[in-house]
Amino acid sequence: MGRRLVRAVKKYYVAYLFISVPVIGMVVFLFIPMISSLALSFCDWSGIQSPTFVGLANYRKLLFDDPKLIQAFANTTIFVILGQGSGPIFGLISALALNQKIRFRAGFRTIYFLPYMTSMVVVATIWKMIYSQGGLLNAVLGGLGLPTTRWLTNPNTALLAIIVASVWQGFGFETVIFLAALQAIPREFYEAAMIDGANAWNRFWHVTLPGLRPIILMVYIIGIIGSYQVFDQIYVMTGGGPLNTTQSIVGHLFSNFTYMKFGYASAIAYILFAILALFSYLQIRFFGREE
Repeated sequence: MGRRLVRAVKKYYVAYLFISVPVIGMVVFLFIPMISSLALSFCDWSGIQSPTFVGLANYRKLLFDDPKLIQAFANTTIFVILGQGSGPIFGLISALALNQKIRFRAGFRTIYFLPYMTSMVVVATIWKMIYSQGGLLNAVLGGLGLPTTRWLTNPNTALLAIIVASVWQGFGFETVIFLAALQAIPREFYEAAMIDGANAWNRFWHVTLPGLRPIILMVYIIGIIGSYQVFDQIYVMTGGGPLNTTQSIVGHLFSNFTYMKFGYASAIAYILFAILALFSYLQIRFFGREE
């Protein structure tokens, strides 16, 4: 075995040299911090004194004695349900429209994708200006004689306002992904369905959706993972307020890091990791393609 290993290294040493750089980077900047964070989650550490081992105390506290985390989890779950319940649907609808033979299709594709290419901080700042008391949205509503409000300081509208901005920024990505998948479905399938007398709805239900199934699964896995890690737009637009009605799990984690509760923040990070792993497994288990 030793000789075979030496021969393999000598034969492919250039390939091993190339892959060694990203592998070392992952070990140093991903795996070691993950292991260190897991160890810290069982400790009480402020970054000043030495870590004190507390066992499962951090996990017991965040599961049973942290109402702010419960509210943050509820806010984030609402964000995920409403965001992922609308964003991919809008992306699919726009992709179906762009998949037709229309003029300036490439231009529309670029327009849809442009918000996704823009920094979330920039997008959040623009929408914060739109939602302001004297912003564009209230100006339009006032001109139509409709009631206005302080969208980002009203506990009843703040989270919904952030969801709208996030969906607007993100559904262009889904549009491009779905459009590429639609163009990969063989045209012969549609022609055969038309010969069999299938109407537009039947072709969509029995040809388009099955062809998009793995892409839909991928979009929802990526979308749910990203949505549960929402932070930037909330931090810029509301800072978690008003009255913690827009605080997210990552925002709560960040606030604990700010107060130098590194052990407790690490426990929150691993609870979030467990949630994302569970959702990803369930989606693959129940909605993945059967082999």
